[in-house]
Amino acid sequence: MNKNENIGAKVALINGMTFGLGFLFIMTFIGLMFSGGLLGLIGIGALLSYNSLFISLALLYLTLPIALWIFGKRNTKSLNQGKSIIKTSAEFSFGVNFIIWIVFLFSQLVFSGFENYLTLNLIVIGIIIVLGFLTTYTFGFYIVKLTKEKIKASVQHSI
Repeated sequence: MNKNENIGAKVALINGMTFGLGFLFIMTFIGLMFSGGLLGLIGIGALLSYNSLFISLALLYLTLPIALWIFGKRNTKSLNQGKSIIKTSAEFSFGVNFIIWIVFLFSQLVFSGFENYLTLNLIVIGIIIVLGFLTTYTFGFYIVKLTKEKIKASVQHSI
């Protein structure tokens, strides 16, 4: 494996986990508040008792580092091919969001059945598009820019 690919994967994993997990935790608790005003231990108990949602959220949280690692390595390849930071950021952001939310969608379909199939698909597609655009110009841009700087520093250090 190329050393530069590891740099991109590590930058994406370290920074993406910080931002991604923070965002997911906040959104989980906001979702709990809007689902009947449940908050604190009562809300966590409700989340844990609704098994299909809990399993889907657990899979989403577990998929995040894998998606970050894969697309972090891809960041390095894209930057080495001369792609712009913004284009690489868009590929990274949409790729990570696509992977984690598709895992969430499929787990919900498997565990909850196909009763709200169309609605759930539309919601997940909307989430992927909205979060893809938002993270392209915020966290994704930061991660790709930091990856580019680390690769440049690594090349200069090896000379």
